[in-house]
Amino acid sequence: MEIQQHARLLSILTGDFEKQQATITFTQWDTDSEDDEEVAEFRGQLVGVKLTENEFDEKDLLLLFADEENETVEILMEIPGEEVDLATYNEGRLQIFGTEAEIVLAK
Repeated sequence: MEIQQHARLLSILTGDFEKQQATITFTQWDTDSEDDEEVAEFRGQLVGVKLTENEFDEKDLLLLFADEENETVEILMEIPGEEVDLATYNEGRLQIFGTEAEIVLAK
């Protein structure tokens, strides 16, 4: 299912993933070179979500996770400010499309 509304994205994050074990894969691209990407993968629980406006007419999505060692992992990514294709959600796998990053949460 395609997700195009910010409210729906937040609803899925808090309703289906908050305080649930998931595998998180975060990919970030260097703005200077499309070939330069950083990938982080870990297991954890989503413990906080915040969506705010930023000065570039986009939105900042802040995701807080508790990893397997109960350490806090903070991921901040910019997502489109307009309600366009923000994410997909299928069979327990949520893929969020950011401006220069992508995150996948899988149960």
